[in-house]
Parts: sequence; C-alpha cells; structure tokens
Amino acid sequence: MRGMCRLLVIMAFIAVAAPRAFAQRVMFYPRPVTYGGPLLFPNSGWYGGIGLSVTRIVDQRGGPERLHEGAGLRLYAGLRANEQLSLEFSWLSSHHNPAKVKTLYGAEIDYLVLNGVTADARFHLSQEQVFAPYLQGGVGLYSLGSQIFGTDSVGTGFQLGGGFDYALNSLVNLNVRVLYLGIGMGQSDNAENDTYISAANAEASLALKF
Repeated sequence: MRGMCRLLVIMAFIAVAAPRAFAQRVMFYPRPVTYGGPLLFPNSGWYGGIGLSVTRIVDQRGGPERLHEGAGLRLYAGLRANEQLSLEFSWLSSHHNPAKVKTLYGAEIDYLVLNGVTADARFHLSQEQVFAPYLQGGVGLYSLGSQIFGTDSVGTGFQLGGGFDYALNSLVNLNVRVLYLGIGMGQSDNAENDTYISAANAEASLALKF
C-alpha cells in the first residue's frame, strides 16, 4: 500500500513538473530572426532583362525623313562586377513614323526602325540593395532604315544618362532609366556620315538575377 502511494506521489510530481520544464525550454529557445520587406540581391552576379522604351527625337540632321517619337523594346544582359560597377550589353529596336505601303502581299504598315547594339558601364551611387541609383555611359553601333525595305544608314553613337534599380524580390528587380543618345550615321556604301540624331530614350524594364 505504501509502495502504491509512493508511486502515485512520484507520478503526480512528474505530471506537474514536466510541463513547466518543457515550457521553460521552449520559452528560452532561441528563435531565428526574420525581417519584413523584399529579399535582397547580392552586390555581384549576372543579370538579364527586357523592357519597353520610348524615344523622343531632340534634333535631327539628314536621314530619309524626319523621325517622330517612337517606341520599342530593349533586351540586355550584364554583369555586376562589384558594388560600384556593372558592365552591360543591350539591343534596342525603336519603331517610328508608321506609314501604309504597297508590297507584293498587299498593303502593309511600314516603320522607320532605329536599331542599336550597345556596350555600357553602370556606376552605382549607393550600396543600398532595395533602391539603387546609378549613372550610365557607353558606345554603340546604330542603324536606321525601313522595316520592310531594309537599312538606309549605319554608324556609331554614344549613350549617357542614369536610372535606378528597385528590388521586387530575391530574383526580380524593376529598372527605370533615361538615356541621351548621340548618333552619327551614313549610307552603307559611303564612309561619311550624313545623318545626325540627338534623342532621349526612357525605359522601364524587369530584370532577372542569376
């Protein structure tokens, strides 16, 4: 009988003490710290993106006809070398002056297309990873011609401007930039330039971080 009582006392003690000990362990167990907001990009690595651009012609001398405002696409890929510098290659295709023309297949809409293949450097002004402003400059090869009937002029140019990246999450960021384009072109069979274009290009794009 005494043994039974002792056993009951021990079991009661365990029933009371065990939950308290477990609660104390849980209470003082270190929990991982979490933060709100988007996950951030590292300050180096490859990236690539696609964006919509609008091109406004500031001044033009020469060319098949006066270019009006146009819109198009830009594809780009780059390497964030370090916290201060990124190197980027891009292709720009901007469509201007839609006009109805007659072809062998009937009436179609033709555009004057300004194409550019460029190499640029970005100089990052801040090490902040969520909102990161930068300056940009580079050179490029440009062409101007009809979408249907072919290229009229080819030449070189430069880009200067800036923008910012905004991290949407750990993989994607929003890029907004404005660039000044200075372009000199000539006929493909003529070494001298006869077309000079000054333009402002604004772009909004999404970039994927690799």
